Amino acid sequence: MWIVTSVNRRDMLKLGAAALTAGRALQSQVLAPAQAAGAKKMVIVAGAGIAGLSCAYELTKRGHDVVVLEAGGRAGGHVRTIHDPLADGLYADVGAEHFYYPGYNTYWRYLHEFELTAVAYPRRDHLVRFIGGKLYTEDDLHSRIVLAQLAFNQREIDFLAERPWWELSLLYMQRYVDKIENEYEPFQPGLKDLDQMSVSDLLKRDGASAAALGFFGGTGSALQTVWSAAIKKLRGTDLVSKKLFRIQGGNQRMTDAFASRLGQRVQLGCPVTGIEHGASGVRVRYREFGEDKKMDADHLVSCISLVMLRQMPVTPSWSEAKQFVIREMPYYTRTRVVFQSRTRFWKTDGVSPNWEPPNPRLMELWSMAEEVTTPRGILVGGAEPGTSAEAALGAFHKLYPGKSADIEHALVHSWANDPWASACERTTYVPGQLTKFWPEVQVPTGRVHFAGAYAAHMTWGQEAALESANRAADEIDKA
Repeated sequence: MWIVTSVNRRDMLKLGAAALTAGRALQSQVLAPAQAAGAKKMVIVAGAGIAGLSCAYELTKRGHDVVVLEAGGRAGGHVRTIHDPLADGLYADVGAEHFYYPGYNTYWRYLHEFELTAVAYPRRDHLVRFIGGKLYTEDDLHSRIVLAQLAFNQREIDFLAERPWWELSLLYMQRYVDKIENEYEPFQPGLKDLDQMSVSDLLKRDGASAAALGFFGGTGSALQTVWSAAIKKLRGTDLVSKKLFRIQGGNQRMTDAFASRLGQRVQLGCPVTGIEHGASGVRVRYREFGEDKKMDADHLVSCISLVMLRQMPVTPSWSEAKQFVIREMPYYTRTRVVFQSRTRFWKTDGVSPNWEPPNPRLMELWSMAEEVTTPRGILVGGAEPGTSAEAALGAFHKLYPGKSADIEHALVHSWANDPWASACERTTYVPGQLTKFWPEVQVPTGRVHFAGAYAAHMTWGQEAALESANRAADEIDKA
């Protein structure tokens, strides 16, 4: 049974309070007059994902005039819930799919403000992993015999016998994690050299087995990984949290709540095609109904992915430091898989629906919409770009160990094919580059500000987007 869970109101208010504290000039006739600090400002927000919507919402609450230009035909960006063509009132989040408690401070503040209901989302409970073609349960991966068979060393076996599987990297990183006491300051004495090595390099240097390297290593900056773990520690959440939630009815209810409050300020079908910026204002060029248009403002907040921004003409050019961030930001993309079944057959078979399979055509799986009154069920997963519904379904049938599977409908949503939102969240930086990305990734260029999941210090999807959006709104309000 999935339970609708409410979080203590006092805790939510505390979270809200914490979050609230958390070239050449253009021709003069192009630009709006300079504004005094605290004065009402005209602001253009480019992009109506969760970052753009929340930034615009915060700016309107502070009394500023805001226009949101969204290239696509819907608001919400990577927060997307589908209902059609699913049956019986079922739905599936094909984009952002969960949030934590604790940790997602700003997100919980908006949940309270918009009176949205959080639903417990145990998609990491009883997680099943497929290793070497064999299914392993959580209990299996606490077994010293199984761990020895997987070729972990004795120190790792002792650790995993008592601790969650995904925490093994802390066996080697905890002493570094503990040195970071401020979540915005990763460059502590004794840690800077970690940015010159990969995660695998660090684990290997500190004695990790080949098995640990295979399961937990990586090519990204070791310092960035240590920093990410430190942020979670400082916010009181686990390295990989199991205290997950989603919004009852779909996470798009959050972005819909922002959009409904902004109303006609959100202009759909208006892709930005160029940016001009100077000391006293900005000019944005865009297309609407196939016609080239322009709009002047005091400030611009870019809430579009850097994949799109790097293709856009900007006058004057970005600084060399900002160009590096825009050009080199690493992203991943994903195909979301949705299976509709005639029954919730996994319960009949006694099989956990929460998987981490290695198949690129089905790399993860979990169930949702359990609270909908129907015998039908929904399974949601992820796959590599280009995966078809048929290929994902074939991978499922190859892996599923039960006998009662009755999937009647399979569909995919490929973010890679989205013309405006092909990039999902950012991935880890190459060793040696953290100092180039941070804090430049969040620094404004004159009157152009940056927000989105990439523009925060953590990689927590919706929370990163919201925190960066609130920061940008504060920058403009105080300018």
